[in-house]
Amino acid sequence: MASEEASLSLLDHYARRLPLTEGRLPSLSDGQIAKLRQLWRLLLSEFDTASALPVLFSLAHAPAAGATSDLDDLAALSFEPLVSLGSKADKDNGPAPPKAAAAAAAAAAQATPTSNTPASGGWFSWMPGSRSSPSATPAANTTGTSTPAPTGNGPEVVRLQSETVQEYIHRTNPAGEEDPATLAAPLVPPDFKPLFGQPDLSRSFSAAFWQAATQMRDPDSWVLRFLRARKWDVSQALDMIRKTLAWRVGQAIDEVAYFGESKLHYHTMHSGLAFACTTDRLGCPVYVVRVRVNVAHNRNILAIKRFLCWQLETSQLLAADSDGRVTILFDLSDVARENIDLELVRMLITLLSNYFPETLGIMILYVNSWFFWGLWTVIAPFIDPVVKSKIVMVRSTREITPYIDLDRLPSELGGKKPFHYSYIHPASEENACMADTVARQAAEREYVSATSDYECATRQWLAQPEGTNDAELASTRCAARDRLRQAVVALDPFVRSRTLHHRLDQLSPDYTVLL
Repeated sequence: MASEEASLSLLDHYARRLPLTEGRLPSLSDGQIAKLRQLWRLLLSEFDTASALPVLFSLAHAPAAGATSDLDDLAALSFEPLVSLGSKADKDNGPAPPKAAAAAAAAAAQATPTSNTPASGGWFSWMPGSRSSPSATPAANTTGTSTPAPTGNGPEVVRLQSETVQEYIHRTNPAGEEDPATLAAPLVPPDFKPLFGQPDLSRSFSAAFWQAATQMRDPDSWVLRFLRARKWDVSQALDMIRKTLAWRVGQAIDEVAYFGESKLHYHTMHSGLAFACTTDRLGCPVYVVRVRVNVAHNRNILAIKRFLCWQLETSQLLAADSDGRVTILFDLSDVARENIDLELVRMLITLLSNYFPETLGIMILYVNSWFFWGLWTVIAPFIDPVVKSKIVMVRSTREITPYIDLDRLPSELGGKKPFHYSYIHPASEENACMADTVARQAAEREYVSATSDYECATRQWLAQPEGTNDAELASTRCAARDRLRQAVVALDPFVRSRTLHHRLDQLSPDYTVLL
């Protein structure tokens, strides 16, 4: 079966609706199981010996001593108020991209024709800006247009670039709340508490591991991601996990999930830059990125970093049935120069390659303009080869449908699924249970007990001689896995603020995905 799958192209999988199973549960070879066991042994050893990991950028507490934020470090976040970050950017042009990217962008801009005549034939031989093409193309979009970038450095400019969802709701009262106390209430209780009784500004290796690995239905699936990403080299996979956990703790990703949208940039959420709305032919959730609504002047770069980290973290809620994989569809129709943001693209690729491995199923680039072709030569060198192998370029609805059925494709992309993005504001009532300390403590006790149970079952599994298949031990470990999953679902409302996915009924109370 594995050899047959290896001979199939990505398109073959989609055409036959065959899920990707190579190197995934429950289709592991004996050699792959041996590698998984080796990595688990090393991880459990790290539980006992690894030093505590420092929290560098906290939303709930003052930064750790010596914490810094380097604008050129695509993995670094900062959880200072977004308004203070705006002052770090150039007043008119936003933060400067890294020198190499800036030089390449300038060269591409010089090489890009300014007339409406394509430089060459091929894919981009029709008129740019038009949706007509040699085959059926998406219907004209009437929503999701970019907001003109304001000029100057006045209060309106700063507000547009930095205002969070919490700040917007308090300022504008969109729900017409009459009680001032209710309006002033925080969307999320401010007293964040780490799991496992961890200190405010550090996490143990084991605590960081369990919080990350239990996002998936089976912790084995999370561990296998790193083995596949490092081509089954156990030592390299362990090193990647170490770096990922250090990054997650340093950037306080548990706090990103806890505070959620309340601390995100309002304009980015409201404009619908990126959202999940359907599934592809293999059942992976599809995130549409509407590049035309992106204007770098309208927000600072660290705000978009926070948004991307939140999107990738919450994507795992929707990807429970697809082994954590998502499809990203970049809608590059009707883009202008102001919409092309190389820093955003490089940042997304960095996060996917280094800290969310094997999350990307495929990336579909819908292009109907010659303009992007000139920039592709700039973007391509920054893309990891593994990620690049998952990129599909299409120019029409017909070319999208091998990956996403027409009935599942959103109408704004020429499909038959009615979906209109509209940001539904969060309300403090939806997170009321987060203030229930008694219920939170009970849910956390069960979660901690369930992780201990699973860890014990895993140690027993590893104590077996290689190649042994003890049915009773396997059953015990499966039962521990199922108990852990139930504990994760029960705990989630206390440690993760409700998301737009919940408000759109894309997730049921038992976390069934309803895209």
